[in-house]
Amino acid sequence: MRRFSFVHLVPYFLFFILSISINAQAWQQYASPEEAGWSSDKIEAAWKYADEIGSAAFMLIYDGKIVATHGDVARRFMCHSVRKSLLTSLYGIYVDAGKIDLNKTVKELGIDDVHKLTDLEKSATLRQILQSRSGIYHPAAYETEAMKKIRPARGSHAPGTFWYYNNWDFNTSCAILMQQTGKDFFEDFEAQFAIPLGMEDFRLDDTYYHLEAENSKFPAYPFRMTARDLARLGQLYLQKGKWREKQILSEKWIAEATKTYSFNTRTKGRGYAYMWWTGIYGDKHPNYSMQGVGNQAVIVFPKDNVVMVNRTDTYLRHSVETEDLVKLTEMLWNARTGVTKAAPAVKKMQFSFPMPPKQPAIMSKAQMDAFIGAYQLEDFEIEVVWKDNQLMAKKPNSGNFYVFPVNDQTLMAQDSWYQIKFNKQPDGSLGNAIELVRDPNKS
Repeated sequence: MRRFSFVHLVPYFLFFILSISINAQAWQQYASPEEAGWSSDKIEAAWKYADEIGSAAFMLIYDGKIVATHGDVARRFMCHSVRKSLLTSLYGIYVDAGKIDLNKTVKELGIDDVHKLTDLEKSATLRQILQSRSGIYHPAAYETEAMKKIRPARGSHAPGTFWYYNNWDFNTSCAILMQQTGKDFFEDFEAQFAIPLGMEDFRLDDTYYHLEAENSKFPAYPFRMTARDLARLGQLYLQKGKWREKQILSEKWIAEATKTYSFNTRTKGRGYAYMWWTGIYGDKHPNYSMQGVGNQAVIVFPKDNVVMVNRTDTYLRHSVETEDLVKLTEMLWNARTGVTKAAPAVKKMQFSFPMPPKQPAIMSKAQMDAFIGAYQLEDFEIEVVWKDNQLMAKKPNSGNFYVFPVNDQTLMAQDSWYQIKFNKQPDGSLGNAIELVRDPNKS
């Protein structure tokens, strides 16, 4: 049996600190909710309800500063469909600059796909694609079975005449953006938003393209991001595109991108804009929001100067029901006393990073080299490599996770806390057969 020396060669906290951007700008937080005009007791009651409904992280922000947070706000969760609002935000940069024309048609843009588009489909405009009204019902990457079942028949609706939540529109709009700008989407998002807004946790390693070549030429573009980073983009919209005296997005774009163009009758009349949702959280406090599976949500209340962010742990297949999240936002509104101090006391938000279920083993680099290699897991492969002096697990077409050893035959993935268990051989080597186990301390 190999014996490990638990020397302080790879301190645990460095694993996380290495991933923090030097451009990060810490959030400011009110010294207490009362400073901003909220009741601490009522917020605590809201947080108890948040635990009951399965929220993994929540942020309440007023006037650009944090009123209160709950859960793992510094943990990178899957964004799911929030990615679409992130995409249209980047469109705003180039539409504002006159470099992208939303009135161009699919034909003018030279777009076609695996199952050839018809002349009618090619008459759809880029604007209609952003509104999810293209009328192009071609198979697409990242479609759920439910989406496939309700996808309209090809040619059943002319462009601009019908709204359908369409992954072909979402994915193709990313390809068009890259075609028109000549830039990689994720790298451009980092340059245009993550760095200027001072995101604390954003990494390109937490982004990837998901291609299903048999369905479409155009991949999906998943993100993993933290609540506190997503909140910055919500705050940018609340501030009408201005950040630290710099106009990043125009007021015109934000008004256009968050205006209701369609109503989804299947979901009680919720409105839809340019890949943003409108009105989900009631009429009393007008709102628009980014939304994703499990109710990942960044909610902007423009007239109230408030941003709320909810994250759900879909690594564990958890989900928050929409009506429950609406109730949580209502509880937080009911916690508002309406009295904000003239000069509220603020403090720097205490930096913290999410801890894994168990403290990882500290091993030397030479000892961790034993994990390097390609391994078979059911019907796919995982490759373990070194990246930036850390171990990384790479799963083709599904993204990468930084990992660290729990023991000599188990790795744990950062953020998801999935455990990768290797089949150790009699000679001490790690065999090909491995097992992926969700966080053993949660269900």
